[in-house]
Amino acid sequence: MHARAPLRISFAGGGTDVPPYPELFGGAVVSASVDLFAYASARPTVGGAVGRFSSPDLETTAALSGREALARSVLQSFAQDADVTLHCDAPPGSGLGSSSSLIVALASAICELTGDAMTPYDLAARAVQIERRDLAIPGGYQDQYAAAFGGFNFIEFEADGVLVTPLRLRPDVQAELQSTLLLVPTLIVQRQSSGILRRQIDAYERKDADVLAALSTIKEQALTAKACVLRGDLRGLGEVLREGWETKRRLASGIATDEIDELYEEALALGATAGKLLGAGGGGYLLLMVPFARRGELVTQLRRRMLTPTSVSFVEHGAQAWRPRV
Repeated sequence: MHARAPLRISFAGGGTDVPPYPELFGGAVVSASVDLFAYASARPTVGGAVGRFSSPDLETTAALSGREALARSVLQSFAQDADVTLHCDAPPGSGLGSSSSLIVALASAICELTGDAMTPYDLAARAVQIERRDLAIPGGYQDQYAAAFGGFNFIEFEADGVLVTPLRLRPDVQAELQSTLLLVPTLIVQRQSSGILRRQIDAYERKDADVLAALSTIKEQALTAKACVLRGDLRGLGEVLREGWETKRRLASGIATDEIDELYEEALALGATAGKLLGAGGGGYLLLMVPFARRGELVTQLRRRMLTPTSVSFVEHGAQAWRPRV
């Protein structure tokens, strides 16, 4: 069986979905799935053989080992064995939620293989269980729900559950927003976020006043971003991105680096009006907002600096699974 699940970009609220904060205070994010995907293939094993694993897009033993651990945990969660192949349109550490999307994609493929039906809520909850509890990888909950549901969403996290509310952008607003967004890889794409997240978790477990205040502000920024998107105020959304990046830097050491700050400032000097680092911090992709009239020149200038800015489009569908026909 084959499956894919989209990656996501997060506009606001990231960090308020990382436990124990949502259980204590409630979290909220605004995110959108984009046309970059995690792919999974699962085939039944023959004659009781142990399932084989491959991931042709990875080159290092450490990366392969980590991704195989994800696959084995998904299989164990469903009490299944299979030959598994995984690959992804973005590298590990991109800040686009690729690990969660891989888990969601493989879980979808296993459900197609076994004939089980899962709602997007069930699928996301299973992925959270596998990644955050079974594998004990620190992180939040937004990536799994974005991958399972797809679309442009306002996602709320409370002690008693998760609520995904689709945001219906006017067609002209969606076209303009997509035309202003660029993803730019930092020089440190394959960063390790677990240490940063652990420091963030430790800070609000010891009730660090500055971190708690920053998270409260970040949650309010998610509410503001939601309102901006719905009324088509892209200038206001850009302000949220700028303020969100400054607030996020207060959550833990290592989120920002000199190299990231230099790239961000350079992008602003070349014409970007706003931006933020995606993911937990320390590396990954910058999300930039660039006025339509200046987009082409900025892309040209970044390419001259040996960077590869990428355009993205929003996708409505979440995880999809199907039986191969070729």
